[in-house]
Amino acid sequence: MPGQTPRYRATRWVVLLVVSAAGCGSGAGPAGPLPDGRGGHIAFVRRDGTINHIYLMDLDASGGGTSPKRLTANAEAENYPSWSPDGRRLVYQIDRDGAAIYLANADGTGQRRLSPTPGFDVTPSFSPDGTQIVFVRLHSAPAPGRPPIVDVRIINADGTGDHAILADALFAVEPRWSSRGQIVFMSYLSGEPGLNLHVMNADGSGLRQLTSSAGNNGDPVWSPDGSTISFGSDREGGDTLNVFAMNPDGSGVRRLTAVVPPDEAGDTNWSADGRFIGFERDVSGKKQSDPDAVAFVWTMAADGSNPRSTGVGCAAAGCAPRWRP
Repeated sequence: MPGQTPRYRATRWVVLLVVSAAGCGSGAGPAGPLPDGRGGHIAFVRRDGTINHIYLMDLDASGGGTSPKRLTANAEAENYPSWSPDGRRLVYQIDRDGAAIYLANADGTGQRRLSPTPGFDVTPSFSPDGTQIVFVRLHSAPAPGRPPIVDVRIINADGTGDHAILADALFAVEPRWSSRGQIVFMSYLSGEPGLNLHVMNADGSGLRQLTSSAGNNGDPVWSPDGSTISFGSDREGGDTLNVFAMNPDGSGVRRLTAVVPPDEAGDTNWSADGRFIGFERDVSGKKQSDPDAVAFVWTMAADGSNPRSTGVGCAAAGCAPRWRP
C-alpha cells in the first residue's frame, strides 16, 4: 500500500536500486530419478561481494547447473536480464548514472545503452518478435518504504521510439510481453493493501486486474505460448512464499510449489518449449528482500512436479533465472 513496502518483491526490487547505486509439489523432496531433457543455458544474477552481476550457466539434461561464468564486465550492479526471442541478445539494467537499459550479444559483447543518461529505467523485457522492449521508468530515485510513481514504456531495440503506454502509475513494475500481444505487470493500481497483477494491450488499452488477494502477487511471467502466467505470491499467509500459475484471464489459480518457511520460492521463468520452469529458492531463512539471504536456481516441470536444484547459487535479492531460447 502507499507509504508501506510489503515483504515480498516490492522490498526486493527497491533494494536492488538503493543498495546497489525466489521445491515444488513435494517441497524439499528428492529430485526426479532420471534425466528428462531440461537442459540448455540459464542466465541469472549472482552477487559478487556486495554487487549483483549477470552470469550464464550450462544446464544438463537432469537439471544440474555447471560452468557458471560472468557475461559482462561492468563495475556497477547488473540486474533483470531478459533474452531476445531468438536467444542472440540479452537486455538488462545497469545501475549506472541512475539505472538504465542496456543491450548486448548473448556472449556479453557489443554492449550499448538504450535509455537516456541520467535516468531510472529498469526491468526490461523483449517483445515476441524481438523488435521492441518494454520497461519501466521511475519519475524519481527510489527510496525505501516509498513505492515510486512510474511509467511503463516501450522502446525499439535500436533505441528509437521511446514512448509511454501507461503513465503516472504507482509501482507498476516488471512488465512482461506475451506471444499473444498482451503485457502483464505487478502494481498497486487496484488500491488494495497488497501488490496485484494487471494486464493490458501493448498500446496501453484494455487495462484490467487479474488477481485480488489478501497477500502480494508479483514477478508475473508468460509461458511461451501465452496460455499461462506464473507468479510468486504470499497469499496463503503464514509467512509462506510460493510459485503459482493461472490462466491469462486470472482464472484457474493453482500452486506449483509447496515450500514452507524458512524457505521461499519465486522469481520464475520458462524453458522455450514450455515444459519446464526455472525459479529462485531461498534457503537460509532470510527473506528474498535481504541481500544476505542464500538462494539457488531450481527447475521443475511446468505442472510443479519433479523439482530439482541446479546446485548453483544466485543473488537472493533478484536471482532472475532466465532460460535461453
